[in-house]
Amino acid sequence: MLKKIIAIFLSIFLCQVAYAGGVSLGATRVIYPIAANQVTLKVYNSDEKRNYLVQSWVTNSADKKTSDFIITPPLFVMKADTNNILRIVYTGNKDNLPKDRESLFYLYSKVIPSTETPNSNQSALLISTTTKIKLFMRPTNLTVEDSMESYKKLKCSYQNNQIKIENPTPFYMNLVSLRVNGKEVSNAIMIPPMDSQQFKTTEKGNALIFNMISDYGSQIKDNSCSL
Repeated sequence: MLKKIIAIFLSIFLCQVAYAGGVSLGATRVIYPIAANQVTLKVYNSDEKRNYLVQSWVTNSADKKTSDFIITPPLFVMKADTNNILRIVYTGNKDNLPKDRESLFYLYSKVIPSTETPNSNQSALLISTTTKIKLFMRPTNLTVEDSMESYKKLKCSYQNNQIKIENPTPFYMNLVSLRVNGKEVSNAIMIPPMDSQQFKTTEKGNALIFNMISDYGSQIKDNSCSL
C-alpha cells in the first residue's frame, strides 16, 4: 500500500514540475578584457509556452554581491521561445585590479517561471532556479592563445598521500577529471593564478592526467603532468 501511495505522489510531482525550466545561458564562463567597455552574454528560453522572469547580478571571489558591475537589463521578462542579451559593464576602478593576473568574479542569473500555467486544468509547482558561472577580468597583455597553452606550465608533485598542483601562470586554471593510473582522484579543482592547490589521495603513479576547461567552456582532454 505504501509503495502505491509513493508511486501516486511521484507521478503527481513529476506532472507538476514538467514546465519548470527552459532558460539557459549562452556560455559557461565570461572573459572580460579589462580594456573593454562591456561584454555581452546571450540568454535563451527554449520553453515554447512559458515566460520567465530573469534577474542577474555579480559577486566577488568571496561570493559577496559587488557594486562594481552593472548588468542590463538586471531584471526582465523572457518571452517564450526567444533569446535576449545581457550587457555586463565593469564600473569599478580598473586601476585597483591586478595587472599581472586574472581577477575572479561570479555572475548569477535567477530564473522564475510565470504564474500562468500552459494548461489551466493542470496545477503547476513553480520552482525558481539560479545559474552561477565564473567571470574573469583579464588584463590586456594576456591573450586567449596564452590561456589555451597555460596548462602546459603546471607543476605537479606527490608527497605524504597528497598531490600538489602549482600554477605559475597568470590564469585561473580549471581542471576536471583528474586521474592517476586511470583512477579518478579528484572530480574538479580550480587553481588561482600564481598559487597552488593540493588534495589527498593514496593513488600513486608517474603522472597526473587531467582535462582543462578552456575559455570557450570546452575540455582540452588527457593532459599529463609528471609527479
